[in-house]
Amino acid sequence: MTAMPYFSVIIPTYNRATFIGKAISSVLSQSFADFELIIVDDASTDNTAEIVHSFEDSRIIYIKNETNLERCRSRNKGISVAKGQYICFLDSDDYHLPTHLQVLHDAIKNENFPLALLFTNAWNSDENDRLTERICPELSNHNVFDYIATYTFNPQRMCVHRQILEDFKFDPEVYICEDLDLSARIATKYNIIQVPERTTVYVHHPASFTGGDTKKPFKELENYSRIFAKPELKKRIACKTKRRLLSMCYFHIAVFYEKNEKRWSMYNSIIKSFFLYPRGYNGKTNKPLFVMCLYNFPIFGRLFKMAKRKIKN
Repeated sequence: MTAMPYFSVIIPTYNRATFIGKAISSVLSQSFADFELIIVDDASTDNTAEIVHSFEDSRIIYIKNETNLERCRSRNKGISVAKGQYICFLDSDDYHLPTHLQVLHDAIKNENFPLALLFTNAWNSDENDRLTERICPELSNHNVFDYIATYTFNPQRMCVHRQILEDFKFDPEVYICEDLDLSARIATKYNIIQVPERTTVYVHHPASFTGGDTKKPFKELENYSRIFAKPELKKRIACKTKRRLLSMCYFHIAVFYEKNEKRWSMYNSIIKSFFLYPRGYNGKTNKPLFVMCLYNFPIFGRLFKMAKRKIKN
């Protein structure tokens, strides 16, 4: 490996001992070998450190935070020590396919070594390692800011010229949706280039944020609102796109309140979801909102429940 690696790959991790071995292996087995792997352990309390140290490879740099700083600050810490010309990321419960860095290297060369953010397409994986294609439309058919907001690409799909990350860092105040925030801010000054190959895999599991956090829509609402209020982004993302995403949050908040039998909070969220985006954030959710309203309204709700019991009997 040269003194200045071509790529730096940054993995932030916190108590992911079950997964991180596969993530590390996926980087070390890359067909393009000129990289450094920076692992930022965010004060894990499990045996993450032991697993990291089990890999004997001089390209690994291990940093452990004394206190939990969350993933944005951890990624920023990795960026601060990175030596690569281009900087890539990987979440510790996901993995790259063996050609990920080679594909990026070839794209960078074909684009004449651009001062840009590149991103690849991706796969989804379930707990049984079954792969399905993640929705990755062509960027060229969309406004770049609306694309980023609608089809947000996770940091593990990104490859960013190091000079760009001297101007832009992950915002610690945006503790989720940070991928949308960073890439949209970068797009205000630099080119965004899509690489069509599918080179990385999102792993869906119960402990992930996507699948395991019941407060996810509340957190998304807070962070979308914070991102959309940023002066540099306020007029870049279409109003329709912003309203659709906020409507999505309120829809899932309504579902949360229904499950927790908080009727008036549910109705309040339903009203907000409907008026923000009447057709439903995915074109279908207006009907479930209507059914939710009727089912929880005292008179109609009793009739629905009585009918349901009769059908069962």
